[in-house]
Amino acid sequence: MDIYSEISRLNPRQKEAVMHTDGPLLVLAGAGSGKTRVITTRAAYLIHTGIPAGSVLAVTFTNKAAREMRERVRSMLKGSKGSPVVSTFHSLCLRILRKDIEPLGYGKDFTIYDTTDQISVIRNIMSDIRFHDKSARAESILELVSMTKNRFSALRAPIPGDPAGEAFPLVYPRYREVLKSMNALDFDDLLLLTLKLFNEHPAVCGKYREKFRYIMVDEYQDTNRIQYEFLRLLAGDRGNICVVGDDDQSIYGWRGADISNILGFERDFPGTVTVRLEQNYRSFGHILEAANGVIRNNIKRMEKSLWTERGMGPKVNIFRAVDTEEEAEWVADRIAMICASRNIRPEDIAVIYRANTFSRPFEEALRRQRIPYSVVGGTSYFDRKEVRDITAWLRIIANPSDDMSLLRAAGAPRSGIGPSALRILSESARLNSTSLLDAFGRAGDIDGLSRRAAASAESVSAIVSRYREMFGKGGNMGDTLGSLLKDIRYRDYIGRLYKTPEAALRRMENLDGLIASITRYESVENSPTLQGFLETMALADLVGEKEEKNGRGVTLVSFHSSKGLEFPVVFIAGVEEEIIPHRKSLDSVSSVEEERRLFYVGITRAMKELFITYTEYRLKYGRRVPSVASRFLEEIPGEVVTRSDRFEELDPEEEEAYLKNLYENFMARFED
Repeated sequence: MDIYSEISRLNPRQKEAVMHTDGPLLVLAGAGSGKTRVITTRAAYLIHTGIPAGSVLAVTFTNKAAREMRERVRSMLKGSKGSPVVSTFHSLCLRILRKDIEPLGYGKDFTIYDTTDQISVIRNIMSDIRFHDKSARAESILELVSMTKNRFSALRAPIPGDPAGEAFPLVYPRYREVLKSMNALDFDDLLLLTLKLFNEHPAVCGKYREKFRYIMVDEYQDTNRIQYEFLRLLAGDRGNICVVGDDDQSIYGWRGADISNILGFERDFPGTVTVRLEQNYRSFGHILEAANGVIRNNIKRMEKSLWTERGMGPKVNIFRAVDTEEEAEWVADRIAMICASRNIRPEDIAVIYRANTFSRPFEEALRRQRIPYSVVGGTSYFDRKEVRDITAWLRIIANPSDDMSLLRAAGAPRSGIGPSALRILSESARLNSTSLLDAFGRAGDIDGLSRRAAASAESVSAIVSRYREMFGKGGNMGDTLGSLLKDIRYRDYIGRLYKTPEAALRRMENLDGLIASITRYESVENSPTLQGFLETMALADLVGEKEEKNGRGVTLVSFHSSKGLEFPVVFIAGVEEEIIPHRKSLDSVSSVEEERRLFYVGITRAMKELFITYTEYRLKYGRRVPSVASRFLEEIPGEVVTRSDRFEELDPEEEEAYLKNLYENFMARFED
């Protein structure tokens, strides 16, 4: 397809953006409005009009997006006139520094340090300056280092009461000195030092300003202050800069993105032409009306309103569940019904929630329905360290011959059995042809073990024996698991392992989720056993096999990770106060507005159908507490929604297909 054929397919606003070539251009591209088509077509058009391909620069945030843009432009130009320079910010800055970093006192053969390298440097510095507060974790200090660089901020003063905050002012100057002495840069330095180079050496900046005469930037709402300053210098007085973005989808303020970059573009680049892309090609009308109704409540935004020619489609369904288990069960049942009664695959469906700590009930509910799924943007609930640690304890309790599980359990929490002791115990088990657990039980008689290691091994053996008996007797399995956590002091271990209260709390909530899982298993099984519970957890592996053969299944994804994705059917779960908007955002108008944009992003992922759920009660800090529906739900126009407290009345054909699917699931389990 040639460039003019592509332009003829654009709507009037898209065409206006493509044909405007000189001077600053702001393209406000609403969700699903075809922004990628616009930016790639504009790049191809510039080159087609005679501008050298090497003078056209397109900048984005991911390598995947850069590859897609490059390929689209090449297909339109058929390779006859070369390709524009398409790059991520970091790749572009790396290219510049490799050629011109020497005026800053670095060699061109500099090394780029990754996170592990950075943490090692910080730990060495803390040792050198004798900062002995062990609660000041190098990882937390590294977060402050990155935040300071990305926000282009001055060195902060010590933060009383925060160990990492107290250490940071002492560590940061030394950190920069050490990296420079080793001719090393970290990831953030690629941007920061390029900006420093341009500011301090105008001739270098002028060289690249002359080279890149036409600049285009994708996802401009996600730029931070350093990227803004870099682009301003690169564009210079010529001002041939086109930025494409959507202030309503600015959701990365927590990692340095500055919404004022896009809101202030018209002021910062005089003579800007602004084009609004409001026609949506993704979603039905009711979904867009819901999104418009929510986002118009933000004060700091540039006015736009999405519309579509696709028709209104089904109304948005808002469901109130009693608790998280009913919420997940309703979602899984509805997904099963949709897949059974319509031409919808699990791959066409997404469940969106606040963060991946919310995935557990949905994973369980989908596994019960034998619906394949994948968790995006994080680790599956069943792969998280604390869940795997406690599962190891349960496995060795259920099967005393499971040496691998014992090895993990013995170190979770750390019990004084180090690598040397484990080698001695393992060798004894091998020589006596016994299980490793047996060797743990007779550790006091094994030569070479310290008293502490022997006592710890025997304690582990005694706990396994005691809980094997307790689980064997039956009774409340959730209480028994809770007792095990107390006996091995696992919550104390989590508190020590994760120094920030928020991180430890998230891990402890996962433990509460595991107790809830075993309690639910016991409530629905006629003859519940520990081994039976472990088998239900193992179904996650079965789902994984199905994903490899038949696709990834239903997508479980957080709001932040869902940006850029789209699905015919979307479920947004947990839409409650203190979740979205998050409790930490409630004291700031700007933070609540970012939370509203986050919810808007979730809504606009849906193409055909949107379901929103919230609960009356939710498990928090181990207690069942009342929930309050999010304020954002009241902002959705009433005429575009239907509300229900349980299954609404079904279409007879849908109901028949749903019941048939339930029967087939039951028979499949029976055959297993």
